[in-house]
Amino acid sequence: MSPKLSSFSASSSEVKDLILTVLSKAEHLSAKSVFESIRNDHGSKITYQGVHKALRSMVAHGVLERDSARYAINSHWLSELNLFVSKMEARRSGRAALDFGEIKNDTSVTLTYNSYLESLYALLENMDRDARVRSADDVSVAHWYHAWPVTCVSKKEFEQLNRVMRVGTRYALGNQDTALDEVLSDLWRGFDAKVQLGIPCATHCDLLVTGDKIVQIYLSPPVRKGIGQVFKSSNTGKIDFSSLYSCVFGLKGNVKVIITQNKQLADEIRLETLEYFG
Repeated sequence: MSPKLSSFSASSSEVKDLILTVLSKAEHLSAKSVFESIRNDHGSKITYQGVHKALRSMVAHGVLERDSARYAINSHWLSELNLFVSKMEARRSGRAALDFGEIKNDTSVTLTYNSYLESLYALLENMDRDARVRSADDVSVAHWYHAWPVTCVSKKEFEQLNRVMRVGTRYALGNQDTALDEVLSDLWRGFDAKVQLGIPCATHCDLLVTGDKIVQIYLSPPVRKGIGQVFKSSNTGKIDFSSLYSCVFGLKGNVKVIITQNKQLADEIRLETLEYFG
């Protein structure tokens, strides 16, 4: 699903851009505070009525959310927008076009993505294609340092994930067991995946084994650090999904993905993983 970009008409785009600029720096502002910031910090001569009308329009289109007369950028809209942009970047660069089925036996392919989101999108796209030819007794395993953010998908990706998870049996090992890891793992269990946390794995890269393929995901230090900070902060008692969305959709930095076709190695990793599940 694409974000509602059409909500920015030519006659009102400038004031709406200014509103987004103001709210990107300080959330949960009153209409008066937004108006004063636009007038004082950006030199606009827009009237209060003009700002208030634009705020109402942006709430109606799902760009902003309103709570107790205060406004903030709608995190879901922001996620959709970032997802839309990342998909376009991936398609233009050709990174999302790789089909796992094209990889030959005992060979590897290395891809570099501009963000964590791009790598997850390409991985899910290929897993969806792969699931259509997998058998019901297929066993796939994943090793992650932090639980993969299943909440950060659009309706289309959620449907793809549903198709993928309906085929065969899925197991996952997680290195960390923060409060956010626990919450996300419960969501994966809702897809009938079997998950164990606090296991010494994925120290250097996340790993997925599906069929005869081994997929290694290497996050750049800035991306890994940013994601780690969000998960660590969840142990303070408050899980900030907004920060998780911003991290997954906003953090830029190379993500290297290595896909290897090797049946023997895939089977060995699968067997070692299943030992943790008795």
